Amino acid sequence: MMLLTSCGWSKDEKYLSKIEKAYDEYKGYKCRANIRIISGEEESIYLIEETYSSSEEYKLEILEPKESKGIIILNTNDKIFLEHPSIEQSISLVAIKSLNKQLVIGDFFEDIYRAKLIGSEEIDNSEYLVFELELEDQNRYRDRAKIWIRKKGFTPYKLNIYDDSDKLIVEITYESFKFLKK
Repeated sequence: MMLLTSCGWSKDEKYLSKIEKAYDEYKGYKCRANIRIISGEEESIYLIEETYSSSEEYKLEILEPKESKGIIILNTNDKIFLEHPSIEQSISLVAIKSLNKQLVIGDFFEDIYRAKLIGSEEIDNSEYLVFELELEDQNRYRDRAKIWIRKKGFTPYKLNIYDDSDKLIVEITYESFKFLKK
């Protein structure tokens, strides 16, 4: 018996496999994300609605602040469309892969195999698994991420992005997170 357990999966692999299996049952998700961006002494706060089908197909709509309300970022395949209601224009851009992999939690689910379980944490009477992930296309401003995933149901609670000196630069907390059924 001892031999069987020692040759088994590590805790990381066990949880990552369960999360990956759960995520594979869905075709994406929809949620609201509270984003706090820290730049030097200044902070910017946004509330967005996020709808995600894949890393090539997602929609972000800014709900707050008021001056940015209604701006939509739509990623489809290899293009990003930016729609701005106050000027009634839409701009098409070439997709920037390094941005895709940082601010959208769905990309974490798709790259789950690269994450490392670093512990668990209880927040508001719920238990969360805490993972760490080195970001692709790292630079001094974007080095690694920490992700809090609820142990029951595997829904995300928070995503933090750190620079190369371990300073928090982006904090995203999720609310109303719902997986979309296939």
